[in-house]
Amino acid sequence: MARTRTLVIGSGPGGSTAAMVLAEGGHDVTIFEKGRSYFSDLTSKRPGTVWSNDELKGDRYFGQPDPLAEPRVFRSSASDPNPYVGAVQPLPQTVGGGATHWDAKTPRYWDIDFQKLSLLGPIEGAAIEDWPFTYAELAPFYAEVESLMGVQGDVAQLPALTLAHAPRSGPFPMPPGPPQYSSLVVSDGCRKVGLHPFPAAMAITSETYDGRPPCNNCGFCSGYGCPIQARVAALAPLRRALLAGAELRVGSQVVGLRWQGSRAVGVEWLDEGGVRHTERADAVVLAGNSLESVRLALLSHLPDPNGVLGRYLMFHWFTDGSGIFFSERLHNYRGRDHTHDIDDFADPDFPGARAAAKAAGLPYFRAGKVELGGTDRPLDEAQQYQQILKYLSPGRPFGAEFKQLMRASLLRDRLLGLTLMGEDLPYATNRVDLDPSEKDWRGFPVARITYGPGRYELAAQGFYMPWMTKLLKASGADVAIAIPELSSARFPIGDSTVVQTAHIMGGMRMGADARTSVTDGVGRHHQLDNVFVGDGAVFPSSGGHNPTLTIMATALRNARRWL
Repeated sequence: MARTRTLVIGSGPGGSTAAMVLAEGGHDVTIFEKGRSYFSDLTSKRPGTVWSNDELKGDRYFGQPDPLAEPRVFRSSASDPNPYVGAVQPLPQTVGGGATHWDAKTPRYWDIDFQKLSLLGPIEGAAIEDWPFTYAELAPFYAEVESLMGVQGDVAQLPALTLAHAPRSGPFPMPPGPPQYSSLVVSDGCRKVGLHPFPAAMAITSETYDGRPPCNNCGFCSGYGCPIQARVAALAPLRRALLAGAELRVGSQVVGLRWQGSRAVGVEWLDEGGVRHTERADAVVLAGNSLESVRLALLSHLPDPNGVLGRYLMFHWFTDGSGIFFSERLHNYRGRDHTHDIDDFADPDFPGARAAAKAAGLPYFRAGKVELGGTDRPLDEAQQYQQILKYLSPGRPFGAEFKQLMRASLLRDRLLGLTLMGEDLPYATNRVDLDPSEKDWRGFPVARITYGPGRYELAAQGFYMPWMTKLLKASGADVAIAIPELSSARFPIGDSTVVQTAHIMGGMRMGADARTSVTDGVGRHHQLDNVFVGDGAVFPSSGGHNPTLTIMATALRNARRWL
């Protein structure tokens, strides 16, 4: 009897996890990866790699889509007169996907994320729905993925609030690694103002694990590939998929699904030379990330009778905090980006939050976790000084003043960063579609992103920004500021006018009702019996925590049911 021929489009965290389950379950699996591979011997527990601690390489889009050849379009609303064309959410386009350059933070979502409508209630203007499963159902899959990748953490140091909303049945696979000094400094500040810091869960080795060495705390996590494979991510399930017989086709861009009636029958794809091919399929899994999976679905004209394909896009509404310390150097460019978090702001019952929500005309709001630590790299710092000196000393962006600023290093060695993840609600107006004029280098329409906050996100941001400066001051910062990552009408001065959070969810969300969702309770397309979605596009809500662990756990749960 012939084996089921399954094509998985994308080799990132969700796609590799789905491929592992299907290949080990007896399917004939082919994984299409649009980008290149920067690894050798992917069946090894510790493959070789050309990823490196090279800031200049990162600034030149190594591993990421070239914004000239493969741009995206961003607009803050459908009436935005000046859409941006270029790099928008440019996650790595390579074997391993976005998890090749993540900082590997792997918190679990909370019970209220999966049952937001039931437990917290509706918000006017937002399409809030419960997930098709609860935290309790997903918990064993969380534990399996944590063991597969190797996650460090300490249950004994998790706050009661975190354990109440995301209970665990056992310890983390390994203990936390050495704490980052800057994270300890701001953790002390958190305790002074009544907050509850703890070692962050992260998929980075703190000791030898499954043939991989412990992290050497080189300081190049977020935005960089790990040269020693202390941070393996999607390569762990990908390895198992390949060992089970899956085929990986690198440099293969799927440009369309072929379907008849209620079934997909194959795909059309281009090789690196641009030659078009067709491939037969008994099943297809879309796993290129929310933006690219929706784009492919639109290019393929997949059925969308209710006009929900691409809608309810979520990115997390981020806020950055910065504290500058004149009295000491924090050397927080060493270590794992940051080592501690707080979850207090993810609590809808945080002191004062209900009253502030009521004053904003909302029944409640919440933000999300805060990452404690982080700073700039040398080239980023140099570019900021260059911009400052361009105005203070026209014609002299370098010279003695520049060298003095670099030696003092106020914006790196003396800077302590915070990152607040604000929960996004699912709005029909936040969406992905195809741009009517912009095309990629091969002539295909690119993804157009329409995204902006609602009252919920802005009210929560306005409430928690003073808390960020408060805890920085309590930590000893001489200068403390909090600023949105993305400009808005309420907070027009932000770090950027283009969203670059790297957290991408929604667009093909799961649900029982085909009028408000694209996929069913296991990520199967409502109108196509053998088309499945294995990435964050299926998320009905964004939660207030990093999404990758939940992407993998959901793909693991769903793919077991696809078998």
